[in-house]
Order: sequence, then C-alpha cells, then structure tokens
Amino acid sequence: MATKKDLKYYVGLNWSYTIEQDIHKGKKFYIIRVNELPGVCTDANTIEKGMQNIQDALIATIELYLEQGDPIPEPINKEEFKGNITYRTTSERHYSLAKLAQAKHVSMNKALDMVFDVGIQHLYAS
Repeated sequence: MATKKDLKYYVGLNWSYTIEQDIHKGKKFYIIRVNELPGVCTDANTIEKGMQNIQDALIATIELYLEQGDPIPEPINKEEFKGNITYRTTSERHYSLAKLAQAKHVSMNKALDMVFDVGIQHLYAS
C-alpha cells in the first residue's frame, strides 16, 4: 500500500539539522539549518526557540514545494546503510592508500576513511 505523500507525511520524516552558535554585538544566537533542504534556515536566541522556528520554516517550505508540484528531497534513512562499500580503483591509488596506511599505522579501511573525511569536508566547504 502506497503512502500518500502530503504535508503530514513530509513533516513526519526524520529531518536532520545543523545548529551553529554565533555572537553578534555581544549577544549569543543560534543558526539552525535543515540539512536536506538547502536554504531553509532560521536563527534565534535559544536552541528551543530556533527549533520551533525551523519547524515553521520546514512546514512553509514543504507547502511551497507541494503547491508548485516540485519534488521534495527526503531525508536518507541511516538504517539502510551498513557501512559496506565495494570500491575499485587504480593500482596507483591502491598503492598510495597502502603507503598512507603504513605511514599512519592504521588499516587500509581506516586510511580510506581518513581520506574520505578530509575530502567530504572540503567538498561541503566549497
């Protein structure tokens, strides 16, 4: 049985948020973003108020998507990912990764995680 994807459906999804603290003119405030919906953010003097505000922004955004008939990006269900990835690469990259693992005294998997973490941070920052 298919689930009707209406406002209630979308609001009930497991959205993820980024919360940053900042200071402006000596006053602390929080910036809250919905990770899956670029541009949807708010700020408030407390995290609690910010979470209330971001829910309002989330609802307004979903209503707009639905009104326009645009596809709504849905959160990824982390439980669907088990951490197993089959990865093929060139012999040169494999060799470089092995050298890095040896130099850092870690396994190849840990070395690959390190490279991935640095790369993904760089990509998100740009």
